[in-house]
Amino acid sequence: MFKIIKKRILSIIAVTALLVSLVPTIAFAETTHNHLLGNYNVKKPSNAGALQIVKKNGTSTLCDASGQSIQLRGMSTHGLQWFPGIVNNNAFAALSNDWNANVIRLAMYVNEGGYASNLSIKQTVINGINYAIANDMYVIVDWHMLNPGDPNASVYSRAESFITDIAKLYPNDKHIIYEICNEPNNASYPGVTNDATGWSKVKSYATPIIKSLRNNGNKNLVIVGNPFWSQRPDLAADNPIDDSNTAYSVHFYSGTNPVSSDDTNKANAMSNVRYALNHGVAVFASEFGTSLATGTTGPYLSKCDAWLDFLNANNISWCNFSLSNKDEVASALSSSTSLDPGSDLVWSNNELTTSGQYIRARIKGINYDVKDDTTSSVATAPKDFSSGYWDFNDGTTQGFGINKDSPITTIAFENSNNALKLSGLNTKGSNDISEGNFWANVRLSADIFGQSIGIYGNKKLTLDIIAPSPTTVSIAAIPQSSSYSWENPTRAKRVWNNDFIKQADGTYKATLTITTDDSLNFAKIATDSYDSKVNNMILFIGSTSDTIYLDNIKFTK
Repeated sequence: MFKIIKKRILSIIAVTALLVSLVPTIAFAETTHNHLLGNYNVKKPSNAGALQIVKKNGTSTLCDASGQSIQLRGMSTHGLQWFPGIVNNNAFAALSNDWNANVIRLAMYVNEGGYASNLSIKQTVINGINYAIANDMYVIVDWHMLNPGDPNASVYSRAESFITDIAKLYPNDKHIIYEICNEPNNASYPGVTNDATGWSKVKSYATPIIKSLRNNGNKNLVIVGNPFWSQRPDLAADNPIDDSNTAYSVHFYSGTNPVSSDDTNKANAMSNVRYALNHGVAVFASEFGTSLATGTTGPYLSKCDAWLDFLNANNISWCNFSLSNKDEVASALSSSTSLDPGSDLVWSNNELTTSGQYIRARIKGINYDVKDDTTSSVATAPKDFSSGYWDFNDGTTQGFGINKDSPITTIAFENSNNALKLSGLNTKGSNDISEGNFWANVRLSADIFGQSIGIYGNKKLTLDIIAPSPTTVSIAAIPQSSSYSWENPTRAKRVWNNDFIKQADGTYKATLTITTDDSLNFAKIATDSYDSKVNNMILFIGSTSDTIYLDNIKFTK
C-alpha cells in the first residue's frame, strides 16, 4: 500500500549522556506556550477516585473525588470493528505506564460495520474496560454514532440498553465515563442541523439515557456530543441537559480547525468552547487529531500546540485520535507496528509516527521540538493548482487520501505516471456500482491547503479514468467550500466497459462527468458569487476492477 509520506526525524542534541538517556522524543526547544509542560493534574483513578464537575471561580471544571482539579490526557482507539487488536493488556499498560496516560477511549462504532451488525464487539468493549481498570486508567465507553448523523435514527436504538448493560456490570464504577453521542451531523439522512434545533434533537436523545443512569445510582461522568461533528458546545451551553455531571464534547483536527481568542465566532470550534466555558458548562475534548479532519496530511504540530495549550490552561481533558496502526498521519503507531507492544510494555520511538511521538510527549508534559508546519515536507501543499484542477503532474497525490470516515480503509493509492493510482478496489469491497449505494465504497478526500479552485458558473466536473482493460466505475462527488461543507450527492455517475477507448500505451481511458444535478454541494458552490471557491473534494469510488487511475479532475462550464 502507498504510504503517506511521514517525516520521523527528531532533532535530538546530545548535550550529556544523561540527557540522551531520557525519553527519545525529548528535545531542547519549546514554544512560547506556557501550559504544555508538566502533568501535575493528570492523576490516576487510584489516587483521584470518582470524577465530578465542580464550579470554580464561576467555571465548570472536572475534579476528583475531593473536589480538586483533575485533567484526563490519553488516547482514543480507532473503530473497534477495524482494530480490535488494540484491546490487549500490553497496549493498555504501555499507555498507562510509559505514556503516563490516565484515560483510554474505546470507540465502539455503531454503524459502519460496528455494533449494530456485530453484537460481539460489546465483549471487546468489556475487555477494554477490564484492561483499563487493571492498568489504573479511566475509560470512556464511546457509543460512536457517525452516519447517519441523528442519534435518534433507528440504527442507534440499542443505546440505552447497551449503556444499561455496562452500568449493571460496573455499577457506579469510578473508572467509567460514558460518551453517548459521538458526532451528530447533517452529512447523511437523517441528520441534525447545525443550530439550536439540531441540538434539541441531540438533547432529547441524551436526556433519558442519563436519567436512566442516575435512577439506577450511577453518578459517572457523561460526555454528550453536539452538532457539526461536536464543534458546537456553545449550543449545549445555551440549553444544557439538567444533570450536574454532564460535560459536552469538542472534536477538532489541528490542520482544519484554527484557534480563536474570542467566544463569538460560531464557525470556529475553539471560539465555541470559550463560549461554553463562559456560559457555565464543562467541555471535554474526547477526540482530536494532529492532521486534517480527513486523517491525512500533516502533522500540524505547532497548531496542535496552540490547541493543547488552550485546553491545558482551562483544565479541559483530551483524547487523541487514534491509537492505531492505520496508514494515516493521525495514527499514533506506524503502519508496520504491532498493536501489542510486547512484554516490555513499550512501543519504541521508531514504532511511533511523528504524531505518536508528539502526543506521547504532550501527555507526559515533557519537551518536544515542534517544527514550523509550513516548512515540514509532510505538510507542504500541492505544488501547483494554477491550472485550476488536479492533474497530478507534480508527482504527488495532491492531497488525496483515504477519508477518516471511509468504510473501507485498505485501498492502496499513489502517484503513478502523473496520475492517481488506486489498487485493491474490487478485492477490498469497494465495488458497488449502483447509483445510490456509493456509501459502501471507499471515500477519498483532498484538501488543497489554503489554495482554492473557483467554480462559479461551472456545470460539470469531469474525471479521466484509466484502466488496464475496460471496466465499470462508479463515482459520487462532494466538492466543499468554507460555507458549504456537506450535502449528500444525488447519485453516483458511472462509466461502462464500452465507454473506454484504447490508448497508444495499451491502457484504456474513459471520461466520467458529474453535473450540478448529481451533486447538491456542487450546485450550491457554483451558484454562490460570494463563496464559489472549492477547498476540498470528497469522492466515493466503486469499481469492478482492482486497479484504476484518476487524472485531470476538473470543473468546466
